[in-house]
Amino acid sequence: MTSTGKNARNNPMKTHTFLFREGLWSVEGVYFDDSGRPIPLEGKTRVTHLPGLWVNEGALELKPAEGSIVIHSRYEVTPFEEGLSTTSWKSSNPAVGELNGSFILVDDAILSVCRSGDGLFGGSEFMLRVNDEQYLNRGAFLRENEKLSSWSVTLRKIKDGPFPESL
Repeated sequence: MTSTGKNARNNPMKTHTFLFREGLWSVEGVYFDDSGRPIPLEGKTRVTHLPGLWVNEGALELKPAEGSIVIHSRYEVTPFEEGLSTTSWKSSNPAVGELNGSFILVDDAILSVCRSGDGLFGGSEFMLRVNDEQYLNRGAFLRENEKLSSWSVTLRKIKDGPFPESL
């Protein structure tokens, strides 16, 4: 990779389907809380392309033994520019405020790093492309150097977009 962010080996923008194509995806796997307790999770996420903006929004349901918790998310992504392997995104979290992050393309993976505005919270994750219809996602969210949560999930494409309906 050169210092301009261009990928000389191949063009991951042409091989990735998550983010780069509108679609509805199922999410299933395990969420780990700050004590490492595994909690089953499932949900959906939808990628929509608007002029100058990609939106990834979803709802994930955590299913601990004592009930369920639904987490809603909305990421606003600056579309990747042709030939560049990085772009920015932002999201708002009621507990930590605005998160600012970057997506980085590395061959068959999409890496993501983020930080809260005050620098107290941060996270990282990766989405590994298995095929056009499936990605493996692993990540963690931290307060300073203390893990608050982590996850291990599989994303499976349900259908291609665009979508007039909401989740």
